[in-house]
Amino acid sequence: MLSKKPFVFALGLCMLCSFLLTNAATMLKPLQQKNQAIDQQKNILKVLGVIDTADGVDADDIGHLYATHIQQKWVNKDGDIVDTETDHPIFLYMKKRQVEAFAIPIAGYGLWSMLYGYFSIEGDGETVRGITFYQHGETPGLGAEVEAQWFQDNFVGKKIASAEGEFTSIGIVRGKVKDVVPAGKAPHYVDGISGATITSKGVETFLKEGLKHYEPFSKRLRNKELVM
Repeated sequence: MLSKKPFVFALGLCMLCSFLLTNAATMLKPLQQKNQAIDQQKNILKVLGVIDTADGVDADDIGHLYATHIQQKWVNKDGDIVDTETDHPIFLYMKKRQVEAFAIPIAGYGLWSMLYGYFSIEGDGETVRGITFYQHGETPGLGAEVEAQWFQDNFVGKKIASAEGEFTSIGIVRGKVKDVVPAGKAPHYVDGISGATITSKGVETFLKEGLKHYEPFSKRLRNKELVM
């Protein structure tokens, strides 16, 4: 007859491990949430140009810079800045009660994964200040180049609106803009990632969809109608 002791011991060990893991997860959750908040703040500060890089900037400094320079608000369908939460958060970089720049979250499918990042626009409502991605599962050396400095620098100074003030977003071409886009339209396009056409098109698509939600706000900035 088999002894029950090994089974009782194994059951007790499993219950103990389960208890310890649950307890550890509960205890670590506040720290995880804090780290997630710091990472979000870091990426927002970076895309807005408040910091060039997070290297050498500790969590306390990031928190202080964020609290000093950034206002988190929301945008309604009319382009008003509101304190009541909507589906469209906005991060305002303010100077002397003026919008120096603003950042919005962007997210959508590439080739293999969802990509998450932030996109920022100058206070003129049309000039790109920056773009950053903080999470994705794209192929290293191909779609993962969305994280590369050369690709992100592509966007800086580009325009999301025409000279007449009409929304255009930013297109991503195969190859080099200078080789395939007429000079007059070049401000609205960036160089694509070689070998990653689907990822590039995915970014182009979800960036345009994301910017559309904020276009009433951007247009008010372009028309100098916004009063904070």
